[in-house]
Amino acid sequence: MRKQNSKKGRPRKVIKQGKAHLSFTGKNVTSYGGMAVVSRALDYFRVREDLKHLTAELDECRHHQMRHVLEQLITLRLLGGEAVSDTALLDDPALKALFEWDAIAHPATFGRRLGDLRWLHNLGLEGIVTGLSDQVAQPGMRLVAIDSTVASVFGQQIEGADRGYNPHKPGRDSYHPLLAVDVKARSVVDGYLRPGSCASGHGLDDFIHKIAAESSHPMDQTVFRLDKGLTAGKVLDTIEQFGAGYVAKVKLTANVVGKISKIKKWRAIGNGHFAANMRCQLDGWSHPRRMAVIERYLPAEEQSPQLPLFEMMEGRYEVVVTNLHLNAENIWRLYNRGTVVEQIIEELKNDFAATGIRTKGFWANDALFLTGLIAYNLLNCIRRLTLPKALRTARIKRLGLLLLHLPANVLYRSRQWQIKIRRDHPMRLIFYRAMAALQ
Repeated sequence: MRKQNSKKGRPRKVIKQGKAHLSFTGKNVTSYGGMAVVSRALDYFRVREDLKHLTAELDECRHHQMRHVLEQLITLRLLGGEAVSDTALLDDPALKALFEWDAIAHPATFGRRLGDLRWLHNLGLEGIVTGLSDQVAQPGMRLVAIDSTVASVFGQQIEGADRGYNPHKPGRDSYHPLLAVDVKARSVVDGYLRPGSCASGHGLDDFIHKIAAESSHPMDQTVFRLDKGLTAGKVLDTIEQFGAGYVAKVKLTANVVGKISKIKKWRAIGNGHFAANMRCQLDGWSHPRRMAVIERYLPAEEQSPQLPLFEMMEGRYEVVVTNLHLNAENIWRLYNRGTVVEQIIEELKNDFAATGIRTKGFWANDALFLTGLIAYNLLNCIRRLTLPKALRTARIKRLGLLLLHLPANVLYRSRQWQIKIRRDHPMRLIFYRAMAALQ
């Protein structure tokens, strides 16, 4: 390593590596040139305008505007930040120029300003999530998968964090968020945070009412996919009242097992699977409903010499209740298509830290959760509407690596900021096309 004098006379550290000389004084160099697409998408999808209208009343006598605080949190999610202290990543001349931020809020400021949010403001954030989902919704039949997840909380005196079902950290306080996902568009239709002590189906009936009221997609062309923990008679009655369809898995209770044992006609559907139909009325249901039953023959090596009745039935049979006029095997395949909701939940929790960056207030934590959903839907809109076909199904984390983290040189010329990307960069043409599509 040798020292080289800079223009101002200060020593500059230069390291020779092969034929290159590495210098550490690149003030105008940034790795976030691709965030220009995100800034333009905020305007194109009117997210910036909605945030301004939603939080205008909270900006009186405040140095940092609430819409800028929320924008910085959304941007931090896209850059992979997992804690409020990671906001130091945003203190970059290129980012502040692209998003027109005068300054980056201090980490303590985020918790203090988010504490001003209440239920009505978070309801507006949920509306932004639904609006972004409608941008990529496709005409025709839409499958909406509803599922819940568990987010463990590490800390004390966090409002709304209670003990409940927690398979990863038994006995630890947690939140129990509920999510609805458009399977075909891979977007989050709606979601909100719940205390950890809530059951899986708690508030699901009102949640479906909210989806029906806010979504622009016709309800008679919507099919809800429910896991076995969410299937309840009241919920199914609500879906039927809206004229929508449903495919919901049913637990193998004694009543269901007794009905399956009386089935005499099975139809082979290949790969050692057999399908049949039956009608059954469970406890709490207003009337009998049709159930599609799938039987699979397990390999001999997977079966122990003696199995309890219910354990054998659980591994051998799958039961899906429905009001659709499809064959039993098609009902089963339609339900299995909804398993993409688990991948999206995993992306939200790991790639966007949607259940992280917490404060002590419940509504503040709910707003943080919703900023993760907005960040996911925003990048999903960019993926679906602006990128080539080969990247429309790419994982969100991969898109962030390819598109958002573009090295660029930041210059201030002719009274404006200019961000220059290398001419032969492999993502340059895709980046320009995305910018043109959002013009």
